[in-house]
Amino acid sequence: MPIVSAVIPTFGRPDLVKRAIESVLSQSLRDLEVIVVVDGPDPATETALDSFTDPRLRRIVQPDQRGPGVARNTGALAATGQWVAFLDDDDEWLPTKLEKQLAMLPQDGSVDPERTALVTLSRVMTPQGPFIRPIQGYAGDISLDEWMFDRRSWLKGGQSFLQTSSFMFPRPMFDRLQFADSRLHEDWELMIRAVKEQGCTLLTAPEPLVVHYVGEARPSLSRDGAWERSLAWADRMGSLLTRRAYAGFCLSVVAQDVAAKRQWHAFLPLLRAAFKKGKPTARQLFAFILLWILPDDLRRRIRAKVQGER
Repeated sequence: MPIVSAVIPTFGRPDLVKRAIESVLSQSLRDLEVIVVVDGPDPATETALDSFTDPRLRRIVQPDQRGPGVARNTGALAATGQWVAFLDDDDEWLPTKLEKQLAMLPQDGSVDPERTALVTLSRVMTPQGPFIRPIQGYAGDISLDEWMFDRRSWLKGGQSFLQTSSFMFPRPMFDRLQFADSRLHEDWELMIRAVKEQGCTLLTAPEPLVVHYVGEARPSLSRDGAWERSLAWADRMGSLLTRRAYAGFCLSVVAQDVAAKRQWHAFLPLLRAAFKKGKPTARQLFAFILLWILPDDLRRRIRAKVQGER
């Protein structure tokens, strides 16, 4: 039984998944296995996987495409490790990622390892330059959904970044949760349910141990969602989102994407939803207006300057 099972869902990106696999096999923690779940028939990816001879690598080929949540569940349920860690096929881990995550577990019994989820900060690579997210790890002093989606600063963002490639769960806990078959926000939903339904402790490594690539023109297993589907997801979450978190999700998270694309038809529906089902704050409304009136590139430069980023 390995200590960690790494699960990588993939489809149609043979070169990228090779990079992801290599970052797992080069971990300083050697007692692990890698399970690659090919989400549907994909001869090019299977050929790429043939180039690996490391016996720690296993593959599962699904008969048809079912989305990233199902692919991750398939890999995790086939895993034999004590912990299950997830890596998207277009991301990579730094060599000490798993070792440093496990080292976060207190030895004094102050937390139950079987009810503890581990995440890290991420180095986000964009065409405009890299930055670190989240700005700070979750301290447990407020509701997790509000920590993710609320706006507690006038100009600084970056709270809502909990990304799948940093997630690690005890296997028994993951078996109770599993990813939703939604193809949208299933990573956020999993973590919110873990903390708010299962009473899970969330520990964050205080350094970036994941390299997360965004902004590149390539297909994704999970980036096909429109803003209407995001609102429907928030509605389905029900009481797991406070009214403040719901408003922040509408006015900051969803609005960020549609405003960057200048999809003006979404402006009023997002604002109405935030007031009808949420409780907007002045900071959330301020951020919402800035998203629409400032060009995306200018807004990013201002935020980077305020936060001292490149």
